[in-house]
Amino acid sequence: MLRLTAFCCILLQAACRQCATVLCSLGATCRNLAAMASRILIVDDDQEICSLVKAYLERSEFEVDVAHDGASAKSAVSRTAFDLLLLDVMLPGQSGLDLCRDLRSTSSVPIIMLTAMGQLADKVTGLELGADDYMVKPFEPRELLARARAAVRRRQTGEPEAGAGRHALDGMVVDPGLRSVTAPDGENVALTFAEFELLALLLAHANATLPRAQILQQVFGRSAGLYDRSVDVLLSRLRRKLAKAGITLAIESVRAVGYMLVGQVTRC
Repeated sequence: MLRLTAFCCILLQAACRQCATVLCSLGATCRNLAAMASRILIVDDDQEICSLVKAYLERSEFEVDVAHDGASAKSAVSRTAFDLLLLDVMLPGQSGLDLCRDLRSTSSVPIIMLTAMGQLADKVTGLELGADDYMVKPFEPRELLARARAAVRRRQTGEPEAGAGRHALDGMVVDPGLRSVTAPDGENVALTFAEFELLALLLAHANATLPRAQILQQVFGRSAGLYDRSVDVLLSRLRRKLAKAGITLAIESVRAVGYMLVGQVTRC
């Protein structure tokens, strides 16, 4: 009996040690996951909406900060490397549209604009100023979560090694690893995340028609909505920026289908 009791004690001690090892491993895994958690900034003056959206996103493993006006949003962006901004159009003082334009001069972080129902002009203006996507209030939380995950995933997975898969066209060099665009005169062309994604997609499918639905899915991570002009506005924005740097791309509109980049693209 004594031997059996001693043997049981040994087994219990071994089990405890094994449990402790597993718990330590789980703790380390949780810490690693926490360190890898994506960080989102919500910019909205409606504190109730901020609280609800913050709680919902945090339950989905995001780290979430909140700002209620343009000044505090700029301060937060200058201190913290966010993976995504949710930016309301109607803010006290500086509007969300003006804030979007200011942020785009210093940051390429993905921005999803939050607009009121029926404000089509705000949607288009937001995209023209550099926003990557938009959602109309009131929105379905699950759709917001899906959009947020898609934006963060594109940002985190779209970074191959520098020099890998570089493309050249008429003196312009595009490096997916560095996410850089170099003009023929050697100057760097600053593009937003969505603008770069669209350019890289066009180059990768040069001389072939890219359906609008494919562009929306690969650049924005969603399907087209009624009267959705996201692709048109983004392409117009990209053309303007490239033209300002002395780069003219032959991008043809294929009626009722999509777009096609025409040219001799080489890998370098």
